[in-house]
Amino acid sequence: PSIRAPKRFLSTIPAGVDDAESWAECLLKIAKVGDVCTVVGNAPSDSLARDLWGMHGKPNETCAVAELEIELLTGRTHQIRGQLAAMNFPLVGDVQYGGAVPSSSTLWQKNYGNKQNPDREIQSYIDSEKLALQCCSLEFLDPKYSEDEPETNAKRSNKWNSFRLDNAFWTSFLQNYHDESAKLSSSEITSMLDEGMTFRDSSHEILPLSVGTELNVELPPRVLLSHGTNKYVIVKAWRSDRETMVGLDSDVDDPNVLWFVRSASPSECGGPYHANVAEGILRELAALGFITKVTGGGRVDYCVSKEISHAHVFGFSYGFGKGNHELVASIIEDFTDVIATYDNSDNLY
Repeated sequence: PSIRAPKRFLSTIPAGVDDAESWAECLLKIAKVGDVCTVVGNAPSDSLARDLWGMHGKPNETCAVAELEIELLTGRTHQIRGQLAAMNFPLVGDVQYGGAVPSSSTLWQKNYGNKQNPDREIQSYIDSEKLALQCCSLEFLDPKYSEDEPETNAKRSNKWNSFRLDNAFWTSFLQNYHDESAKLSSSEITSMLDEGMTFRDSSHEILPLSVGTELNVELPPRVLLSHGTNKYVIVKAWRSDRETMVGLDSDVDDPNVLWFVRSASPSECGGPYHANVAEGILRELAALGFITKVTGGGRVDYCVSKEISHAHVFGFSYGFGKGNHELVASIIEDFTDVIATYDNSDNLY
């Protein structure tokens, strides 16, 4: 699968962005939806989960899978992957968009596991990811050639060539699931889903805050840091009824502008990029009606001990640019008991 940085897909262009014309329209059609197959709670479900993800790749919150047939109406990078993930239905095996927990393969361990290789995180994704996405149908008009110049004078004919994939690599897994599920008794069919684990209600829409609503909603934590050295992002959020924000670090002291800091390891956020670190908090804030902007990134070296907890902020992000490390250190100290320092050197990544 492609290792390009994840794309951000939204139902509408956020208000107040400076480059609204650069946002590309992405359209697709869900042509078919297969049966819902649970991946927790009984033997056929557990077997299906192992077939699709291996022993440790299934995300904890994943309850079931379904096979979809998608017709692309526009062709954008990561379109199927990103659009379905934006609706909280990432593809099976898609580490970058939350459809799998990354694990280091045997090949990766052999070649990179004990080496100080700057590409070791990305390599682990290439080797361990098995994306459940395949082309199932291909159609094109048969070219019509001139008998005199068969190679240079091709014209479009009215004859269509149609090709269709009979089976995907996961077809046998689903068939085995259905065969084994048919053998279960009624008591065995009851799964862990009945013990508090429920599907997300796709018909429920989280509406933005209306104009005039006070900022008294329950906000996500301002700072969440992961132990060790990990990538971080700083996110600026403001109300959708406010005027357009300008400047990356403007309104630092404005009480209506909120700042959030997140650092996470690839296994925690679903990918090796700063965009993966940012994805969760951006979704949470968007659901609360906030406009958001990632103003930069870098790395945080976070160490916890009985005597003192310390976070050192440094580096930069290729995708979002260098974060305001001084501001990030200040936010960490304001909202946690952690002592924070920073280094603005340009040669640190």
